[in-house]
Amino acid sequence: MNIEFPLFSYSAAAVAFVTLTGLLMTVWRDRTRGSLLTVACMVSAAWAVVLAFSSTQAVLPISRILLVELVHDSAWLIFLSSLLGGAVAVESNWLVRRGGVVLGLGLLVAGLLLEFAGFNQVFPQATGRILIMGSIATALYALVGIEQLFRNARPSQQNGLKFLCLGLAGIFAFDLFLYSNAVVDGQIQAVFWNARGFVVALCVPLIAISVKRITSWRRGIFASRQIVFYTTTLFAAGTYLSLVGLAGYYIQTLGKEWGTALQLVFFSAAVLAFIALLLSDQLRGKFSVFISKHFFERKYDYRAEWLRLIHTLTRYEESLPLKKRAIKALAQIVGSSSGHLWLRNEADANYVAVAGWDVQPIIASTTAGAALPVFLEYKGWIIDVAELSAKPGKYTPLVASNLPAGIAQNGFVVPLMHESDLLGFVSLSAPRIPLTLNFEDHDLLKTAGQQVASYLAQAEASDQLAESRQFEAFNRFTAFVMHDLKNAIAQQTLVVENAERHKRNPEFVDDAIETIKGSVARMRRVMGHLRQSAVDASTERVDITKLLLQVESQCSDRVPVPIASVPSEEIIVRANRDRLVAGLSHAVRNAQDACEGEGNVSIGVEVENGSCCIEIKDDGCGMEPEFIRDRLFRPFDSTKGAEGMGIGAYQIRETVRAGGGDVNVQSEVGVGTTLIMQLPLARSIDV
Repeated sequence: MNIEFPLFSYSAAAVAFVTLTGLLMTVWRDRTRGSLLTVACMVSAAWAVVLAFSSTQAVLPISRILLVELVHDSAWLIFLSSLLGGAVAVESNWLVRRGGVVLGLGLLVAGLLLEFAGFNQVFPQATGRILIMGSIATALYALVGIEQLFRNARPSQQNGLKFLCLGLAGIFAFDLFLYSNAVVDGQIQAVFWNARGFVVALCVPLIAISVKRITSWRRGIFASRQIVFYTTTLFAAGTYLSLVGLAGYYIQTLGKEWGTALQLVFFSAAVLAFIALLLSDQLRGKFSVFISKHFFERKYDYRAEWLRLIHTLTRYEESLPLKKRAIKALAQIVGSSSGHLWLRNEADANYVAVAGWDVQPIIASTTAGAALPVFLEYKGWIIDVAELSAKPGKYTPLVASNLPAGIAQNGFVVPLMHESDLLGFVSLSAPRIPLTLNFEDHDLLKTAGQQVASYLAQAEASDQLAESRQFEAFNRFTAFVMHDLKNAIAQQTLVVENAERHKRNPEFVDDAIETIKGSVARMRRVMGHLRQSAVDASTERVDITKLLLQVESQCSDRVPVPIASVPSEEIIVRANRDRLVAGLSHAVRNAQDACEGEGNVSIGVEVENGSCCIEIKDDGCGMEPEFIRDRLFRPFDSTKGAEGMGIGAYQIRETVRAGGGDVNVQSEVGVGTTLIMQLPLARSIDV
């Protein structure tokens, strides 16, 4: 027989087992049995390679080839023993479960001793006969184990196991026939030996079917899609180059005089074609789809897809704004090259095309009551535009003519649902590789659309919050100005009310002039604040003792008249003098209001641990702890009705905190309140 026939025969077996090994590393999920099956397939692939090599180069004696046979048989017997020893066949006895492994390993050890311990030289014929008989015994044990495995399996397991049993039975039944015939004829028949590789290769797909069917077993080996893709690419490239080399050999052999030239031309064309195929995006895409379909249970590596989605949405270093990144994140899933983002306009509730990725922006819109937004919000489906045109009944009541301009004919429409509301949608162009969406595509795009919608909604909320904060800052500034104006007006009102009675009193005139002068100075500062659009935060060295006496004097026009107890020496802090005077005056007037014309209001100051502690006490109505905690310092929350601005206490606290201190309030209903303002003393080097 031609020497190339056994080479092709066992090469086919090797390719089949290598392919099955790759399949097992990505699909099979049993930690013990899956690993043993993978090892058995690896051993079988190596076994087939050795036999293919020995068919062309007779470098191995028959005894060593038979040892390789025993290694191959032992690997499969160990795998069968793991199945028989588990829950699949609980009724099988120990001899059936473990006897084949003991026999195979024992024969292997005996064969190694005969081959390498010198017995082969003493009994040259005995070694081959013993190994052949051993191969017959292992084949018989394997067939018995396969029969026990299938017979004792539960009915629910037999559907998955029958093809595994059939494939292994085919391999070992042929071995039993091959070696039994060798015993009868006195030699191994070449025709049977050479055809054996093809027979084994035909049995491998049966094992692969069982691998696909048995889904209850769990694997311990994981190979990422990238590893499988590149490994399969290298394997395919190797196969391609091997075929090219084989074809080149025949061209040189048959071409005779022109053989070398034809071989060179053929190799050049083959290499160019190979490089062109590697650089083809469409071919790589199709190959990736093939890998996903035939090597993995799921179409997507969801962890990788989700990480890529989040990375695209949060990759701020890119020049793309969030709206374009949102389109790109969804387009990457299905391989689309471009797309548009449509968002709801809060002003008129229409959906407007606001951004485009890798495509010119369009000016288009659709009303919220149009067929497309209504369908997307009600159904939440991914729309395949090509399918909508071909099978409109699936999307009833939506039809292709309802789609607004700018949506690709063979693309997809992905709704952006946020808390059961349709925030917008993304229209994607047709993918580079034709794609028919299945349930995995729909689920992944729908979930990714919800994640994109949450990012867009958060960005919109952040913009609105920033705008609200600008208005809040403006309103707060206005409130401070109004508060200053109210105090100035109150002082001017006192002057006007007492002018008729005391206008001829020189002291009153002097006081009135001082009051007006202070009001003018305050109004000038207010005008300066308005021009600067900010509250003056400058600080200076302030003598607290003089300041408290000034506050006492300003607040003496109301009862109960406050009494200030201050030391004779200076107490210097750094603060905004005007704000601090306004805050202290407001605190004293609040204490006077709490006393309702009766009781006492006192102002005191102490120095403790490098800090100045100002205390304003009253024996008025007091406050509840909940009010102090939740409302006292909340801006624009007043208990004085329309007369109050609700920022007095807030202004006191912020002024003190701006000087590096803090405010504490101690109060009891019916007993009174103590307001404690603590400020750090100014250092001697402060100017």
